[in-house]
Parts: sequence; C-alpha cells; structure tokens
Amino acid sequence: MEAWPERWLVFKNRRPLPPHPLVLWTYAGLDEDLTGRPDDVRRKVIVRMLMELRHPGGTHVFWPCGLAGEPDAGAPLFWSGVKLLNPRVLLLFGSDARDALSMPKTLLPFCQERVFGRLVIQLPRPQSLAADEASFKQALAFLSRLLRFCGRPQA
Repeated sequence: MEAWPERWLVFKNRRPLPPHPLVLWTYAGLDEDLTGRPDDVRRKVIVRMLMELRHPGGTHVFWPCGLAGEPDAGAPLFWSGVKLLNPRVLLLFGSDARDALSMPKTLLPFCQERVFGRLVIQLPRPQSLAADEASFKQALAFLSRLLRFCGRPQA
C-alpha cells in the first residue's frame, strides 16, 4: 500500500473495513459525513437507500472521492483506496464526484460504464435524490436491478 497522508488514514482506520465489499460508494462531501460533520440531507437519503436495498452487511463500503481543502490530491488516493478495497462496482453520486475523479463526461445520471476494469454507476447527487421522490425511486429501482448480485451470499 502506498503511503497515505494522515487525513486519508482516518478513513481507512476509523472502523474495520469490510474484507470483500462489492460496491464502493462515493460523493462530494462524503469526507465530512464520515468525520463527524455530516450533512443531514445526504445522510438520510444514503441511509434510506441502503435500508431499501436490503443487502447483507459488508456488501457496501464508503470511500471519499476527495477531501475538503485538497481538491487536486483526491483522485490518486481514491484509486489507491479502490485498489485496497477491490470492489466490483463504483457508485458515484453527482457529476462533482465524477469530475473530481476525472471520469468520462459520458457518465451521466443513470448511466454505467467500465472504467479501469470496474463497473462505474453514475447517479444524481444525494441532495437531488432527497429533493425529488420520483428520482429517488428511479435510482433505487436502477440500483436494485444492477446490484442484484449483491443479494446472494459471497463466495
């Protein structure tokens, strides 16, 4: 593993990481949500989505796409975390997360694309899903279909 700055080690060491997560979630502001300054709107929509997906514990992991105050350092450290966690799917919420990671601009909400050998799913920002129940339900249906494999026991 590469040497990570102390601020990034906080995310690795804050609690035990699942040994074989299938889906890695990221969005702008996730660093704040994980370090004690959570946005209530984001938290509620993400928790609701996880609850409604009903996947087994350890299926999902959260890893920031960047840290506040470090706009250019995030992408390499994000990919280092992806390498460590080795999920099958990356779930990006919002074009700001997509752009922070220099992902293809062709990734629009409700799109999927293979990037660096991983399935990347793009959804709207959590705040947008919280403000529009129809979009939330559309996102949930979209994810339920694409993540069907998560409901099965892992080998």
